[in-house]
Amino acid sequence: MYKLSFSALSVISLSLLLFFHGGEARQQEAPFPYACHFSQINSLTPAQATKFEAGQMEVWDHMSPELQCAGVTVVRITLQSNSIFLPAFFSPPALAYVVQGEGVMGTIASGCPETYEDIEISGSGGGGGGGGQPRRLEDMHQKLENFRRGDVFASLAGVSQWWYNRGDSDVVIVIVLDVTNRENQLDQVPRMFQLAGSRTEEQQQPLNWPSGNNAFSGFDANIIAEAFKIDIETAKQLQNQKDNRGNIVRANGPLHFVIPPPRQWQQDGIANGIEETYCTARIHENIDDPERSDLFSTRAGRISTLNSLNLPVLRQVRLNAVRGYLYSGGMVLPQWTANAHTVLYVTGGQAKIQVVDDNGQSVFNEQVGQGQLLVIPQGFAVVKTAGETGFEWISFKTNDHAYINTLSGQTSYLRGVPLDVVKASYGVNEEDAKRIKFSQQEAMLSMTPSSSS
Repeated sequence: MYKLSFSALSVISLSLLLFFHGGEARQQEAPFPYACHFSQINSLTPAQATKFEAGQMEVWDHMSPELQCAGVTVVRITLQSNSIFLPAFFSPPALAYVVQGEGVMGTIASGCPETYEDIEISGSGGGGGGGGQPRRLEDMHQKLENFRRGDVFASLAGVSQWWYNRGDSDVVIVIVLDVTNRENQLDQVPRMFQLAGSRTEEQQQPLNWPSGNNAFSGFDANIIAEAFKIDIETAKQLQNQKDNRGNIVRANGPLHFVIPPPRQWQQDGIANGIEETYCTARIHENIDDPERSDLFSTRAGRISTLNSLNLPVLRQVRLNAVRGYLYSGGMVLPQWTANAHTVLYVTGGQAKIQVVDDNGQSVFNEQVGQGQLLVIPQGFAVVKTAGETGFEWISFKTNDHAYINTLSGQTSYLRGVPLDVVKASYGVNEEDAKRIKFSQQEAMLSMTPSSSS
């Protein structure tokens, strides 16, 4: 008896801790009053595409009611083979998901050490073991990360990143920016600050971003020359004054970096205070690996969750990610996210998705397909049913400790309600109440009746 009471109190305490911890993620007041009052939710596609020399950047309309409700904006970057997304940073924290392709990503944070070195040992000197041989430093830079399909990368506000496509096919990356995060001290208009690159000749910005000019372009060339101890002509090159290739450019031949084998890098030496908080932090994980699934059904599909418990840097980013696969006819049982909005991006297949608001009204009941975006506000109930070709998606939630409640299934709300309360609530007899409570034996993933035969 006492053990049960203590366990119940522990669960309640944990739930409250997670809830209030997540509350710190967002600004206290909604930036757009009544933004989450919907009579109908629409699935979204990009509102603008900016083409660069070797790729493009598509942005969703951050003024759409759905994205205003969630307090986020969304970007999709496409890099052609052997191209590089030049160094840039966003004002708010963000999560990026690699939809396809592979390559190398670099993060540059001021104050972090140059932990990767390319040193060439020249000369034949004796002594064995290389003792006394001349050493020539070829390059030093901050650590790099290999990326592939399924990787989720975290980025902090104001920390710049670059991406290089070293594969033979396009790289596609979807990025969700949390514009209402308290780390973003500007307004809720998304901004990308370019550290290299330029505006293209045909670049148009109906949504006013990306701007196209890099940070150096606004300074006097003489000031740049003095700051870097370089000549004026080189300073003007930093400004990209005669460059109209944009922010995704084609590399001159394959690029080569100092980088260890994937997932084998180890730090040498002792980290200082800055390094311990970000410089040496693990900032990515692959969420597509079936072995890391949190929920797995051989018949229905699988779901994997990435939050600050398994990727601690998300405590600072204040977002999490959920990767889902449904097989043909598979269903995610009705549920709601208790403490976060959900931004769902379809990566493959099709599904029928239904969303119900706080008034018990259906606000979305449509088929969604690859490339579409759907915002599901906090507390709104949702059910997903896969089509004939199955369904794949990535969800970004606006809380690093987001958690869900289910309406049906083994761990659902109805399983926790006494039988007499079910009878009184829905006006059913005892036999029907038992069927309602106990017929569904799955926890979250199930099959539709037509697919179970």
